[in-house]
Amino acid sequence: MGKDVKKVSIVMRSYNDVGVIRQTLQAVKSQTFKDFDLWNFDSTSNDGTLEIIREYNVPECIKLNDSANYNPGRILNEAVAACTGEIIVFINSDATPTSSTWLEDLIKPFNDPEVGTVYGRQVARPDCRSLFVKDTERAFGDGKVANSWVHFFSMANSAIRRDLVETVPFETRIQYSEDIEWSYRVKRMGKKVVYVPSAEAMHSHNYTIKQSYKRHFGEGMADSWIFRRGEVNSSLLRYFLAPAVMEIFRDMVWGIRTGSVDALIHSVPLRVTQKWARWRGYAQGRRVYGAG
Repeated sequence: MGKDVKKVSIVMRSYNDVGVIRQTLQAVKSQTFKDFDLWNFDSTSNDGTLEIIREYNVPECIKLNDSANYNPGRILNEAVAACTGEIIVFINSDATPTSSTWLEDLIKPFNDPEVGTVYGRQVARPDCRSLFVKDTERAFGDGKVANSWVHFFSMANSAIRRDLVETVPFETRIQYSEDIEWSYRVKRMGKKVVYVPSAEAMHSHNYTIKQSYKRHFGEGMADSWIFRRGEVNSSLLRYFLAPAVMEIFRDMVWGIRTGSVDALIHSVPLRVTQKWARWRGYAQGRRVYGAG
């Protein structure tokens, strides 16, 4: 590593991830780059997650918060204040690094002083349903698709400069997409946001229709704040209908190409739910934030 990167702190957030957190902790502990301290921020898990964390970390580096009053921006700001690294790495407890050089690869871009933040690739878990596998690969992969969007970033597998986030703290007025909001502000300041495909972590979710609605509604609300300067067209046609039709078309092509009956069957209900929820969330966000 370059001489300008002296110390790294790894922040791992968790909540009831007993099925995967041990694998993630083991992967973090087995990294080739060793000069880091680990901080666990757990939302008072009740499934055995906390007991596993205590096997891998010391009490003074384990912080608890109330899941009922969880605000991602506030917790991230508290994490920054608690840890000591010049570079702060964020890895979700259910985002498992796939190699021992994950950390080394993730922080390497910081040798460039213009780099403000980086994020690594995510790949789907073996049990991930077809459409979510497709979505994960489309959002990450070689980065070309996401590069054509207004903005994209994911805090689940990422790293930031301490001095930058101390100057530009995370937003606490939104409950979703705090990583998109923060990294978009950083990019607009002129700092580089770098994608590192080699810094790979296994991370995916099999959302139900109900869970998809909730998540996309929240992300739509956040969009109305993040892109309040007119970066997105929020009309029914451009924000709901056209994206839904295009995503269903891509699903069908992908489903036929891969032979995924699951994708062909579930595309329409899933995409209509997602895009409708996002549009409704955006409308709600404009009322709440007075933006958009």
